[in-house]
Amino acid sequence: MTAKTPKSKKAKGKTLEREVAKAYRHKLFPKAQSMPMSGAMQFNKGDIFKGVVDEWKDECKNQETTKLWEWWEQTVNQCYGLEKPVLHIKKNYSEILSVIRFSDYIELRETIYDLEEEIRRLKCLSNAQPAKE
Repeated sequence: MTAKTPKSKKAKGKTLEREVAKAYRHKLFPKAQSMPMSGAMQFNKGDIFKGVVDEWKDECKNQETTKLWEWWEQTVNQCYGLEKPVLHIKKNYSEILSVIRFSDYIELRETIYDLEEEIRRLKCLSNAQPAKE
């Protein structure tokens, strides 16, 4: 879908927003949807409404010409307090890419590592307990 008019560009953007919301609904946020009024509400910027408080603020861009740093600045500027920016980008015939800060990426990896270690520890504990008769 090559968007040439403002109306078709908006429709192309909404398509990506719906795709991201659908992915969130799969396991994370059952009420996720494209943001009504496309982030125009002053108190709730961003393109995805998740139905619950979440630390990540989503911005979606579905365009053929990438303006990464301009879009990133917009994504960061719509965050409040401790919210973390995530920029989802796509163009025709491509997969969705998600851009986050390197520090947030490392934090995520550390959390996954810690949780995997805890799972291994719990498995060892459950295997070490004597069987009940």
